[in-house]
Amino acid sequence: MSVLIVDDNQYACALAAAQLKKLGIGSTNSVATGAEAVLRLMENDFDVLLTDWYMPDVSGAGLLGVLRDQRFGRNGNIAVVVMTAYASSDNLERALALGADEVVVKPVNSADLGKAIAKAITKHEKPKKMPANDEIIHLDDDEDGAVLL
Repeated sequence: MSVLIVDDNQYACALAAAQLKKLGIGSTNSVATGAEAVLRLMENDFDVLLTDWYMPDVSGAGLLGVLRDQRFGRNGNIAVVVMTAYASSDNLERALALGADEVVVKPVNSADLGKAIAKAITKHEKPKKMPANDEIIHLDDDEDGAVLL
C-alpha cells in the first residue's frame, strides 16, 4: 500500500509517516503543499491520500475540489483521509461533502489513523461484478423434484 502525505508542517508529515510505518505501511511519500500533491497524483498511483485541512497554498478543501472533479483522471477516486486540528462540525461536514472519506483529529494516534485508512479504502473497493441478465443461471426442476443448475 502506498500513501501520499500532504502537510505544510514537516513534523506532522514525519509523525504520520512513522505512524503508518508502525501500522505496516512502509511506502509513503510526503509533500508540503496541495499543489505538489496534485502533481504527484498526476504522475504516480497511490492507494491513500492523507492530507491536512489547512494549508497555505491549496487547502484540503481545494485539493479535494481538484481530485474529485471528473476531469482529474485516474487518481480522482483515491481514498482520502483528512487530518485536522480544527474539528468543528462545519469543517467535518465540509470535508465529507467535498469527497473526503474519513476525517481524523490531530494529534492523530496510530490506532485512529489505521481505522480511518481501513474505512476509506473499503469505501473505494470495486464492487463485485453482477452477472448480466443473460448470464444468470436459471434453476429448473427435473421430473423427480431435484433442482438442476
